[in-house]
Amino acid sequence: MSDEQPKVGVNTGNRGKGRPRGSPNKITSAAKEAFQAAFDGLGGVEALADWARENTTEFYKLYARLIPVEQRLADSDGEALQISVEFVRANPSTVP
Repeated sequence: MSDEQPKVGVNTGNRGKGRPRGSPNKITSAAKEAFQAAFDGLGGVEALADWARENTTEFYKLYARLIPVEQRLADSDGEALQISVEFVRANPSTVP
């Protein structure tokens, strides 16, 4: 057996070796581009509106996921702003 003491210290691991903070994630960008291409290939906004008319509940479930859960806003003086959001059912005759 060895009488050596185990090395004690701070293990920094891979800290600082990743993508710099704020730089775009290439995989996320590529996925977004692929979805945009598929969306356009399937008929774009017009096809989405047709699907939404037939699947209203599913459409609103998806749409609700696009809304930020929490957003902190302030005016030019730094005072917090309170925002109220009201959801109303669209009139089907006005949906494109």
